[in-house]
Amino acid sequence: MKPDQHDDTLTKQLHAAANSATRTLDQRLKPLGVNSSQFFFILKLYEDPGLTQEQLVQADVRHQSNVNREITKLVQLGFVTKQQSQTDKRRYHLFLTPTGTALYPQIKAALAAQEAALQQCLATVALTPESFLAALRQIAALT
Repeated sequence: MKPDQHDDTLTKQLHAAANSATRTLDQRLKPLGVNSSQFFFILKLYEDPGLTQEQLVQADVRHQSNVNREITKLVQLGFVTKQQSQTDKRRYHLFLTPTGTALYPQIKAALAAQEAALQQCLATVALTPESFLAALRQIAALT
């Protein structure tokens, strides 16, 4: 197989790094019964109980159908409950169950380990987390 002529592009390396970081985070979260597509919702609902799915869509960069699918999985796993709104019967407020609440510190610990590993990668190339985050935010704002 020929060497990929695009290996040294920012786009290719950003994609590869994101995939690698996601796989590593999934490995850290797997013993907890959640994955990299779900942990965010546990954190948000712990910190702000009663959010609606619409509010979670606004807080994240994923499509509504993806958010709906992951919330449905978290409900099935027994981590989240839905309570119908008193004022709008079409709307549901989301809350963590006691099992979901117990996951919060474990998820935070997994994220701390992930952040430490990522920061170590940055340190090997003398890049500060702050400057890297600033660059990532600029890239994210391209859309």
